[in-house]
Amino acid sequence: MKIIANDYKSNEAFKFLRQSLNLTQEELAHLIGVSKSSIEKYEYGTANYTFETLLNVAKKCGLKIIIEKEKNSSSNLK
Repeated sequence: MKIIANDYKSNEAFKFLRQSLNLTQEELAHLIGVSKSSIEKYEYGTANYTFETLLNVAKKCGLKIIIEKEKNSSSNLK
């Protein structure tokens, strides 16, 4: 599975990730040690998850998070 996060709002990406893992909100909450209501809030966009939360999902689910520069980007990153 490959998700280009730039194509989604953060709450949409989180929901898509959970659904792609075939997990319910309750299952994911239990897996990463948060409440089901936290997962609901992340997915509805009423609360923001941290990068640490995303890393926790990746570790528990055997995923990699890769951040890479776009090939045709003219960004001023130095």
